Amino acid sequence: MRTSILLIFALSIIAGCKTSKTTISDSHPIHALVTSQNFEFTATSASPMVTQSMTAIANSGLIAPGNTVSRIDLNGNGGFLKIEGDSVSANLPYYGERQFGGGYGTTAGIEFNGLPDNYIQEFNNDKQKYTIIFQINDSSDRYMVYVDIFPNMSSVVSVNMANRNAIQYNGRVNSSKEVQ
Repeated sequence: MRTSILLIFALSIIAGCKTSKTTISDSHPIHALVTSQNFEFTATSASPMVTQSMTAIANSGLIAPGNTVSRIDLNGNGGFLKIEGDSVSANLPYYGERQFGGGYGTTAGIEFNGLPDNYIQEFNNDKQKYTIIFQINDSSDRYMVYVDIFPNMSSVVSVNMANRNAIQYNGRVNSSKEVQ
């Protein structure tokens, strides 16, 4: 009798522990924001690739208090990625390793402005998020950019580069009009 009560109790707990999937409607503000192609991502933190060199920098005390080698606070930094119509621009700080030597006068961060190549924008109904993918060049590097935008307007931007290690940024998106 006792084991059957425990078995029923355990099964009811397991049955009650399913995830609830909420779907956002077509009238949700995220749809209007992303389809307008007039919004700005503001970075709040950076997550560089953790390598032996980055760990050595962290162990030497060169990372500011409150930061770690895998998460660097960017609040107040002004790092952004803007999508305005058919053009994109970005000015994001970069933390990580360069694979090839850089020349004098090259930017230390991720900076580009222009028309992207292979721009893809789609809504993933299963994961309830927008994904934007594009490539763009500047004078010294080629960037492959992945942007995930969630219904609460939080966003993750991942940047892969030809000459530097990948980096990821967390932040929020807003209409370009709200940011100004």
